[in-house]
Amino acid sequence: MQIKEYSIEKIKNMSKNMVFYPKISIVIPVYNGGDYLCEAIDSALAQTYQNIEILLVNDGSNDDGNTERVALSYGDKIRYFSKPNGGVASALNRAIAEMSGEYFSWLSHDDLYCKEKIEKQVEALNRLGYDGVIIYSDYYVFTTNPAIVSSSRMKGVPPEQFRYWITAENTLHGCTLLIPRSAFEKCGDFNEDLRTTQDYDLWFRLAKEFRFVHIDNVLVKARCHANQGSNKMADIALAECNNLLTGFVENLTTDEILSASGKQLSEAYSDIASSMYRRGFDQAGRLADKLAKEHEVSGLGYGGRVMQKSIRRSQDYGIKFIRKILPPQVRQMIKNSFLYYGLNQNRKNEEIGAVGLKEKFSEIYDKNIFGGRVSRSGEGSDLTQTAIIRRELPRIVKEIGIKTFLDAPCGDWCWMKEVDLGVDQYIGVDIVDAMITRHNVEFGNASISFQSLNLAEAVLPKVDLIFSRDCLVHLTFEDALKIIANFKRSGAKYLLTTTFVDRKKNNDLAGEDGFWRALNMQLSPFNFPQPILLVNEGCSEEAGQYPDKSLGLWLLADINL
Repeated sequence: MQIKEYSIEKIKNMSKNMVFYPKISIVIPVYNGGDYLCEAIDSALAQTYQNIEILLVNDGSNDDGNTERVALSYGDKIRYFSKPNGGVASALNRAIAEMSGEYFSWLSHDDLYCKEKIEKQVEALNRLGYDGVIIYSDYYVFTTNPAIVSSSRMKGVPPEQFRYWITAENTLHGCTLLIPRSAFEKCGDFNEDLRTTQDYDLWFRLAKEFRFVHIDNVLVKARCHANQGSNKMADIALAECNNLLTGFVENLTTDEILSASGKQLSEAYSDIASSMYRRGFDQAGRLADKLAKEHEVSGLGYGGRVMQKSIRRSQDYGIKFIRKILPPQVRQMIKNSFLYYGLNQNRKNEEIGAVGLKEKFSEIYDKNIFGGRVSRSGEGSDLTQTAIIRRELPRIVKEIGIKTFLDAPCGDWCWMKEVDLGVDQYIGVDIVDAMITRHNVEFGNASISFQSLNLAEAVLPKVDLIFSRDCLVHLTFEDALKIIANFKRSGAKYLLTTTFVDRKKNNDLAGEDGFWRALNMQLSPFNFPQPILLVNEGCSEEAGQYPDKSLGLWLLADINL
């Protein structure tokens, strides 16, 4: 790519270190998006970098012309195109065909650019060199007010590890990217057969030929709301993600895996399998598990293979199931814990023991087996996924007059420490002694305390409200019902707990369902009545597969077991 010559006036307006000054095409695909479109366009027009064009592609909106009216109101400030509905990939491809810029920058109609988004990224190209480079950055997440945000920080992995990273974690936001037009010419456009994963499919292809480079700036504000396309197509997203990630696992090279993981192939594939199962992508997880076993077995001699087969034949049903779905390090940590007990109904309570449970979960937290980048309680406990809860929880507490609050389980207290509940007494409960000790030392005071308790068996403190988020989803029906019964015995008035309101059936954990699944608490075997209120969490995990994830409030006296 050749550096263009510009007028003296243009050069004077450049950043003093900016010699390369390409034209950037900001592309806004939209379908029935008149509600947020003005904000997106205004954020594009407000860019401090001046050498831009804005292309808006109306993907066959059927909202009585509202989207088109908004677009046309900007006159020649934007380039407007209208086409029959074909999905976001087709709208993006139309923009690529029409763009006159040297770089492509995607802006969803419901998201916002920070004003220095383009300038910071072009400055990075000036520093790094612009040959074969794609820039990506961090982003904010908000719900209703763009001034109230939580940030999502990327790891910033080396370019040669990028494809492994988006396979194992897939946390990249497409609107943070700045992509040279030559990338599309070399690698192709968005796959129009994909409805929800067209972006990751393309990033994976591009990363084979181009270097994805992270810059440590938060440059996009991503809006989280119930009407997002990915939320409306949750079933399609799950199937597409499973297929896409299965393809990623198949296409990762040995060099990519070894470089990114720093481990032997069998262990690296086990890590990938763990990530897939944790995020609900069973198809991709099974393939990674299969590859892990192949590489593990291929390193054994004949005697080793015979011994391995003999061991497998001797295992009971529960251990066979654990070996089937989990990587080696997780198998050992949860074996004999309550999760394992839930999978093996033939084991006795006395075989598990409270001490063993504490030890196993201490390892899970110490070694971050749940895989959270910010919280050791998992991705669902970071500041992005809890943004709505952190806003709504104090309001609920105030409205129903809560003075005493039991958080069961409290986990690593990553996000709750950011919440001002306004209660007289907060009690956090968990099973891991060391973690509870740390919490009491670091956060304990006259109104905040922590206790190490078994939720199914211990005598719980009597409080006004028990808050139990992301707990029962990890348990068998039997264990979950024991905990709910113990909640009732405690004398608490209210229960605020996780429920997935659109699920039509609850599955137990035995069989192929892993050690997590969504539960609708109004269905069998729980049969809760209508909740007093519901708070949709705005969950955006796993490409928006769980748009119905909510917190439901019930009177414990109304719950009949």
